[in-house]
Amino acid sequence: MTEPDAPLFRTWQAQRGARTMVIDRAENARIHVPGEGWKWDMASQSYNVNVGHGRREVIEAMGRALDAAVLTAGPNVDLPERNILAERLRSMAGMDRVFFALSGAEAVENALKIAMLVTGRRKVVARRHSYHGATLSTLAVAGDPRREPFWEGVAGTWIDDPYPPRMPDGGRPSDWVESLEAALAAEGPERVAAVVLEGLTGTNGVQIPPPDFWPKARELADRHGFLLVADEVFSGLGRTGRTFGFEHFGGAPDLIVLGKGLTSGYAPLSAVLVSAPVARHFDDEVLWCGLTHYASPIGCAAALACLDLIEGDGLVGRAKTLGKALIDVLADLAKHDDRIADVRGRGLQIGIELACPAESVSRALWNEGYFVPAKRHMLYVCPPLTVEAAALEAFPEVLARALAGASAEGST
Repeated sequence: MTEPDAPLFRTWQAQRGARTMVIDRAENARIHVPGEGWKWDMASQSYNVNVGHGRREVIEAMGRALDAAVLTAGPNVDLPERNILAERLRSMAGMDRVFFALSGAEAVENALKIAMLVTGRRKVVARRHSYHGATLSTLAVAGDPRREPFWEGVAGTWIDDPYPPRMPDGGRPSDWVESLEAALAAEGPERVAAVVLEGLTGTNGVQIPPPDFWPKARELADRHGFLLVADEVFSGLGRTGRTFGFEHFGGAPDLIVLGKGLTSGYAPLSAVLVSAPVARHFDDEVLWCGLTHYASPIGCAAALACLDLIEGDGLVGRAKTLGKALIDVLADLAKHDDRIADVRGRGLQIGIELACPAESVSRALWNEGYFVPAKRHMLYVCPPLTVEAAALEAFPEVLARALAGASAEGST
């Protein structure tokens, strides 16, 4: 707990009595808390440590970058790490050009700027229950409650979510498509620069779109001339058991935004991957985008090492296999425990919707040795893709005990 006179602001909470976590070391999928011992990190800290904590391969790659002569190069200085990473990303995604930023929010913001520059339009459409970053403009895009203090200062156009609590996985396909078409019609599709969609929704409920949603979004983009932006900051680079979350559904985007797992939190770096038709616009038009710390060599080195681990250790397939097994067991548990309203996810991006507030269950899980973040009625299970299988195999039984303990606590 912290007090208001502490030197460091704590994010997303009032400062008096703010909750903090002390970690003195971390290994793979575990964090060590002084006085409490080891905990399984089922949140990957900020849903970003895809390759696990303490990977020497990443740390040593960053060290080599630190030892290099050129560390303060301007954004238009050609450095090997910049070009190698850009080439690798565009090749793996079938894209043409790459723009680098420092955070997911910055990358989304620059993706939207690119869409506006290419189309000459200004409106952006997104899903109501989504999150695209904490800058003023990215808060404006989504309907996440974290935008509420700025409600009158920002404007967003949202696809109303046909996904009430406890609706079966994906809802009715037509609901999602009808909502997208209605949002476009309300704004005038000829005025829309971009539709931005998370590959899979992150901490707004891990909502799974029906099979026709992404392909229909692609069709509408082609018909009306707006750009389709895939926000893969949370769901990208193996988290869902595919390289990109949208690959579960089809409907190739015009721009792909990466962050979080790109460097697994070892260094700040994010990226916007741009298709060839979009990139060609800037052959003769000015790209009005740039940052002081553009394509930091240290961040690029960390990202290249993380991509090596994701590919070399088969982490995409591992997330798919481990995640499916865990989701199946949790879904079976839900059939016998009405405190679990729904289980949904892909790979190791899993949301457990409870029929009760989740915070007390999260506390009980902590006492059982699992750090599982809670938000309203949701628990989020998103461990590093390197997590030991035994930790996931034990989790359903631990969750059952935590639910029972939380229920007993609530009844006293």
